[in-house]
Amino acid sequence: MPANNPISLSVKPWEPDLPAFASGKSSNVRNVLPRTQLSYGPFPNLSTYSTSPLGSRCQGAYAGIDAAGNVNVFCGTSSDLYRMTASATTFTNVSKSVGGYNVAAAEFWRFTLFGQRIIATNISDNIQSFVIGTDTAFSDLSANAPKARYIATIKNFVMVGNTYDPVGGEGPQRVWWSAFNTPGLWPAIGSASAAAQQSDYNDFPGEGGWIQGIVGNLGTADGAIFQEHAVWRAIYSGPPNIFDFAPAEGVRGTPAPSSIVQLGAFVYYLGEDVFYIFDGTSSKPIGANRVDKTFFADLDQSYISRVYGAVDPINKIVFWAYPGQGHNQGNPNHIIAYNWVLDRWSIADIETEIIFRTLSFGYTLDDLDSTGYNLDNLPFPLDSRAWTGGALQLAAFDSNHNLSYFSGSNLAPTVETEEIQPFNGQRAFIRNTRPIVDGGSPSIAIGTRELTENSTTFGSAVAMNSLGWCPQRASGRYVRAKLTLPAGSSFTHIQGAQIDADPVGAR
Repeated sequence: MPANNPISLSVKPWEPDLPAFASGKSSNVRNVLPRTQLSYGPFPNLSTYSTSPLGSRCQGAYAGIDAAGNVNVFCGTSSDLYRMTASATTFTNVSKSVGGYNVAAAEFWRFTLFGQRIIATNISDNIQSFVIGTDTAFSDLSANAPKARYIATIKNFVMVGNTYDPVGGEGPQRVWWSAFNTPGLWPAIGSASAAAQQSDYNDFPGEGGWIQGIVGNLGTADGAIFQEHAVWRAIYSGPPNIFDFAPAEGVRGTPAPSSIVQLGAFVYYLGEDVFYIFDGTSSKPIGANRVDKTFFADLDQSYISRVYGAVDPINKIVFWAYPGQGHNQGNPNHIIAYNWVLDRWSIADIETEIIFRTLSFGYTLDDLDSTGYNLDNLPFPLDSRAWTGGALQLAAFDSNHNLSYFSGSNLAPTVETEEIQPFNGQRAFIRNTRPIVDGGSPSIAIGTRELTENSTTFGSAVAMNSLGWCPQRASGRYVRAKLTLPAGSSFTHIQGAQIDADPVGAR
């Protein structure tokens, strides 16, 4: 018979760097998202949207809305640039010349929007420009612009970083910006024209390392420049200096350029040691002594350039896809997620090429024919944000080079509760368990150990019966529960388990 006063085992914040016992944390929280302070919720799998793949691995993507309110998605591979609009579910090649680019495997396309102009860059090719509503293919932005790894729109300038030009050669510690309000004009630095147009460059010599990224429009700065070991604030001051640069972080930066994720006035990024949030003035660790050691132990650092971040402002979560143990040729196979409101983490097993924040194209029922789908074969339900124009959502390119949304069936969750000693100084005999989950068909396995230096041993998972119990027989001094649900389960909250236990002695 169930006990009159069952003992609760709660799902606590996932903080695998802490000790398991008496830490108020959960060691294993997988394939779920932080939902509330008391629960985790579903993590949807990818659902393919595009009806034909890119020719090779996606190496950068961007989504924006043009002046007419139409959503455009641009992306690039090692050799080509592509565009998708609401009129189709296939990408159109919009390269300057088909197969004409040369992006190395460890490099990425970076994009920025200036008015109606999409500007794309990689260090191997000339900076590319596409004016939405006018152009049908990309072209060189300017014969005088440097090549660059990174790009951002700051105030009324296009600023690039980590550059190369025929005169100055390699400039891995250089930022360079266009003429004021004219992204296609890059006059010779030092000339009267450059001074009049407020175009210039700035070098960051010293031990900061290579520039790793640029962001604009922060809360306390007009922009920020990230190096390997430093972060600089950029403030527009007008002539003669144009921009003033002040150090914000003198010893920390990022080894992972694609980990830099901007959300309004804040930037999230992976440092050399921990994950950080930067507010335009200083950085604060968000994963220290909680998830960082576990993350770095799993990350294949030979592919650290493939750590790719994106933000989901609707669910208030930052995601980083990364190649962990068991990855396939450097493709990210895990996604670590951080809910900045709840200050909670989780992790999921999903293989992608990149992830990025996108905007849904928007369709009416009459428009479905143009996509190649109909009511019988829709990849998402009709109430999905994928069909609502301009709605923010998280997207990815899957391992088959297809544009996909996180709108698929729910992943199969595995969630462990906190570990407790049910009876101080005594062992416990567990004879019944009840899952605290509001849907699906959960199973529970009980984990026990006698000493904190022992590994936890889990018994067989037992499915919930018609009475809502998962009958168990287990004993040990330290106890935790592992809850699992099949893939595709419909639920909202996983909170933990209740156990029916009795003390069985001091040994």
